[in-house]
Amino acid sequence: MKPSLAPTLSQIIYANAAIKILLGPEPTPEIINLLRNTVYGTHGPRYQHTGHENKINHILNPFFFQLLKDEQVIGTYCLSQRRVKIATGEALSFYGRYFSIAPQYKGQGYGSLLKKEAIAYIERTTTPPFFFYSYIEESNQRSLAISKKDGYQPIGTLEAVLFSRLYPQQDARFSRLSSDKYPDMLLQLQTTYQDYTLVQLDRVFYEQNYFVLKENGEIIAGVQANPVAWHIVHMPGLTGKIVMQVLPYVPVLNRLINPRNHQFLALEAVYVKPGHEKALLILLESTLAYFGYTSALLMLDVNCPLRQQLKSLGHLGLMHALNKSIYTQVMVKTRGITQKEIKSYPKQPIYASAFDFS
Repeated sequence: MKPSLAPTLSQIIYANAAIKILLGPEPTPEIINLLRNTVYGTHGPRYQHTGHENKINHILNPFFFQLLKDEQVIGTYCLSQRRVKIATGEALSFYGRYFSIAPQYKGQGYGSLLKKEAIAYIERTTTPPFFFYSYIEESNQRSLAISKKDGYQPIGTLEAVLFSRLYPQQDARFSRLSSDKYPDMLLQLQTTYQDYTLVQLDRVFYEQNYFVLKENGEIIAGVQANPVAWHIVHMPGLTGKIVMQVLPYVPVLNRLINPRNHQFLALEAVYVKPGHEKALLILLESTLAYFGYTSALLMLDVNCPLRQQLKSLGHLGLMHALNKSIYTQVMVKTRGITQKEIKSYPKQPIYASAFDFS
């Protein structure tokens, strides 16, 4: 298997009249500026990510593509090369993220062109087997349509599960995991997620933000927490109006959300020792208290045991009660590998990395 070599210099991979597509090894200021002004979502919640400057340089083996029209950057797309655990072992993959087209150029075919040429470049320079994958919210019909047109197919559905506490308290058994315990915890996580697919734990322990709950010196629950801030532009329906126009001005309840700078935790790599499932809520609340936040987000496969455990435990908080469920499609495009090799049975759960979806 010959992986693509991550670019070390910028190069032109497509040129036609006033249109060019460049491939480079790192995000340019133009890419950062475009992403800073990108609003995600269509018919559902609409929001902007923040803090690109800090996170984007930690992407694994990135291929940054820029679409230029008359020498102006109007589109960007990134493919992150990584090996992931799938149903039949390990495989080379390319995760797609940071897809954006400037608003005035949407709906004119530029997004489809950019993705098509980026994928074609990887296909020309990489020996199969490998596959591409990405997460796309069901409400983002434009991106879903472009992906399907480019040969992507859905293999599973993730649900955004919200957890919140107005005044989170930190349990005495809670602590940040020390780095000397990382190897043991990684082995435990590999066992926990051995029946999942698309498992990649490369960003677990990122910023040393793995937290645990211990009982008699033994870890009974653990989680990776990534602080995130979004600017929420719009939320649909009556509930959306309440969240956007009422909650921010109600004393106490306004602790839950600030649409202009909504700070929360994106969580992954959850571990719970069997028989200690109730400890999970204590761990999540303690993690919120540690950061001084009031809400957290987990992206969970609709078929995964953890989602069922959380739903059965209840007490997920006001944010969960107020918000309508948001679902995301996991899309794949394969080369020299079948979908069954990636996901061996329809309900095999998919692992979603918080570093990737936030």
